[in-house]
Amino acid sequence: MIIQKNKPMRERVYEILKKMIIDGEISPEEKIVETEYAEKFQISRTPLREAIRMLELEGYVEAHSRGGVIVKNCTKEDVEEIYKIRIALEGIILEEVIKKSSQSDIKKLEKIIKETKEIMVENKNNGDIFKLFSKFNNTLYSIAKMSRVEDLIKNMNLYLKRFRKMAVEDFERKKQASDDHVELVNAIKEKDINKALEINKIHLERSKNFIISEI
Repeated sequence: MIIQKNKPMRERVYEILKKMIIDGEISPEEKIVETEYAEKFQISRTPLREAIRMLELEGYVEAHSRGGVIVKNCTKEDVEEIYKIRIALEGIILEEVIKKSSQSDIKKLEKIIKETKEIMVENKNNGDIFKLFSKFNNTLYSIAKMSRVEDLIKNMNLYLKRFRKMAVEDFERKKQASDDHVELVNAIKEKDINKALEINKIHLERSKNFIISEI
């Protein structure tokens, strides 16, 4: 693998390794052997070590008892904490969505839901469903216009991306998630913040429980 030259080497290696971890190409608890990856990326070990250190600071890898580093696995405690924060942050997003959403915004959300249900009926690629679920969330963030809150949510979601992809492979789970989106949009249309918050909390609790069951 040859790394493109448009950023400092350590940053390029960091981004590639981070993506590999998030996408599950490097498994949880798998050891990152410097010599192997230096050869794979055709680089010296110095920028690789710097990239690994950056990943360690962000919590993606951790020191191994026998030396070197391994990819950090998500614990149940990690998931509980992340979802507790998500419920709070997405509550802020929903408050803004209910204040700011227009009829045009509602139609955009309903169109995404319609496309999602059509794909599920046709039993198409789960990757398309995952993209539409992400598009639904991104549309809410766009309506809310709370970029800092959005960044916090997205950064936390990166840790759980591989589990969220597994969720869309489960038919009942993705159907329930789509139904939750329908209820949420109805609450937004009614400008009922309490109902919207409760629907979203239940939706996230289901997602959390699914991920914990897979750990």
